[in-house]
Amino acid sequence: MPSMYETIMELPLFKGIGEEQLSMMLEKTSMEFLKFEDGHIIARPEENVRAVDFILSGRVRKTYTLENFKISVDEILGKGSVLGALNLFGMETRYCASCVALGNVSLLRIEKNQYMNILQADKIYMLNFVNYLSAAAQRFPSKALKQKDPSIFRTLENLVNSFVSRSAETVILSAEPDELAKFCGTSPEKFNEWKSNALAHHYIAENHRGIILKSHHKES
Repeated sequence: MPSMYETIMELPLFKGIGEEQLSMMLEKTSMEFLKFEDGHIIARPEENVRAVDFILSGRVRKTYTLENFKISVDEILGKGSVLGALNLFGMETRYCASCVALGNVSLLRIEKNQYMNILQADKIYMLNFVNYLSAAAQRFPSKALKQKDPSIFRTLENLVNSFVSRSAETVILSAEPDELAKFCGTSPEKFNEWKSNALAHHYIAENHRGIILKSHHKES
């Protein structure tokens, strides 16, 4: 079983630091190790982001809801993923999604003021944070050009890319087919035809919550 040092050094915002650096940081930093049971609401939309949470074990479902359509986007996040970092600073410092524990979840939580002290302590921490923000701004390679009707897939990809992180294990679109057709600017008949073709070619899959975009799904 990895030690606490090894576990922290594997987290994306602490990559590249040595044990001596980590020891010095831990001496000066207050952290919480939290455990949540299945279904616990870790964060709600519109709550202020006051800390950075790192998933140490288990999985978290992060759900975004569109304002003008009855569509929600789920991303399933696992070990090593980060909650709250993108909205910790800047003009919008509220959660834009709900975060719910899937099964038992362990988190490492660092309050905002503590994390600010870490960023100022050594440039490696700031570099990791900048790299994290940069990776979050990048987009997944598109499979749209291989599609029979690429415009629908590209529209759904653009929707998903505007929300989810690159560390997501699975991304699920939840909505009635007619609502997705409306969002994509097409007819329900054309959308259902596209959906059947996309399922047949394994560009998407389905489960009880909705459509899984395979371009955002990490095979286990």
